[in-house]
Amino acid sequence: MKRHALLVASLALMAGACSTLSTSVDFDRTADFSRYRTYAWKDTGEIADPVWKRRVEGVLEDTAAARGLKKVPQGGDLRMVVHARLAVETQVTTWNAGWGYGWGWGPGPAVTQVTQIPVGTMIVDLVDAKSDQLVWRGIANDTLQPGKEPEEREEKLRKVMAGLFASYPPAPK
Repeated sequence: MKRHALLVASLALMAGACSTLSTSVDFDRTADFSRYRTYAWKDTGEIADPVWKRRVEGVLEDTAAARGLKKVPQGGDLRMVVHARLAVETQVTTWNAGWGYGWGWGPGPAVTQVTQIPVGTMIVDLVDAKSDQLVWRGIANDTLQPGKEPEEREEKLRKVMAGLFASYPPAPK
């Protein structure tokens, strides 16, 4: 009985530790990132909530500053562009309470649950201001947690952006 309880507790802990976050980064291998020192925002209007927009910009400003990029009001070596995408994924789960096969036994009633899971994608592009070419892109996908407090969501955003920019600037060849 103790072994069974320990197994259930371990599985519950592992399931709780799993994250749906996925990130990826790609960049132009011919770009000279040592010459990029400043950036200016390019607003796409994709983040409709003005409070959340300021929060995203503030987090990215702090993250970029920690990686050696300084924000300027206009011009700059790079343009930083943030794209936000919201989607809904459908998860279908079926349980069957049946007990095998044999005389008098058979499949029990099946229960199917359909869940709509909100998913968000944030794309951060760095575009060379002179050539107008994309030189770096970071993408983060995760399930949204609307029940979380704003401070908790900002803390997660900070961790995600720090992870995306962890290898910025890319090492020269």
